[in-house]
Amino acid sequence: MKKRGKGISPLIATVLLIGFTVIIAVSVWMWYGDIVRGQFMKQGALSDIEQSCMSDIFLEVPSASKSGSDVTVTIRNSGNKIFNGVRVLVNDGEQVLSEKESFSPSEEKTITVTASVSADSIEVMPMIVRQGVPGTCSEKGVKYKL
Repeated sequence: MKKRGKGISPLIATVLLIGFTVIIAVSVWMWYGDIVRGQFMKQGALSDIEQSCMSDIFLEVPSASKSGSDVTVTIRNSGNKIFNGVRVLVNDGEQVLSEKESFSPSEEKTITVTASVSADSIEVMPMIVRQGVPGTCSEKGVKYKL
């Protein structure tokens, strides 16, 4: 009679295969779940930005002037929500300058930005951040001739 070699029993092998499969499935689910959750949060933030831009954010530019390559702009938040900065486009987008300064409702500030080209006109647009996602309210931009 031949002696059989020792190996693992079919029951233990089956349990090990099921265990490895469960571990791999849980790992993939956790990794993919984070990706999906991040995408949903980003989409929610973009939706919130779009809604805020349409209804809560209003910007006024009472005055603007240039002195050489410096452009001084007075900006007023005439809406009822804070916006987190402004984007200034010089000469219809030839150069984009950004100022990261919060504007509370009814607050007015004067900022100075430096352009590398001679500025004839500017467009000032409010920027907001929701859930860590920045957005520009381009439809609320104010054009100003210098």
